[in-house]
Amino acid sequence: MAALAFGASLVLPTLAVSDGMSDEEAILGIWSTYTEARVDGDAETWLSLWDKEGIRMPPGVPAVDYQTFAPGTAKRFANPPKSMDINSEEIVIADEWAYSRGTFTVNDAVEGKFLTIFRRQDDGSWRIYRDSFSMNSE
Repeated sequence: MAALAFGASLVLPTLAVSDGMSDEEAILGIWSTYTEARVDGDAETWLSLWDKEGIRMPPGVPAVDYQTFAPGTAKRFANPPKSMDINSEEIVIADEWAYSRGTFTVNDAVEGKFLTIFRRQDDGSWRIYRDSFSMNSE
């Protein structure tokens, strides 16, 4: 597997609450960056949206932590989808935690739902802490 190198010069997008940006707007911004990075095959940007203690919970396989999924992300992003839409139907903020629930569509064909927990970082920004999703069956 190709390993990702994270150097000191890595600049992460800052989605901090500033200049009047609400927590909800910041989380919607994460979803926008998430879909753009996924469609662009930009593993580095996508990984920057995650808390370093993050856990993905995809359907049909065991949960995997950030330290395990991060190294193989660039390889998995080599063949990105043509389109991806995330529709956050609910965002709830509770101090240092938030969750977003909604639906997604990939390549105008695969549809599913998600529940994602975010953790506020020391700088006030939000990062994905837990992400659980499943596809809708036909």
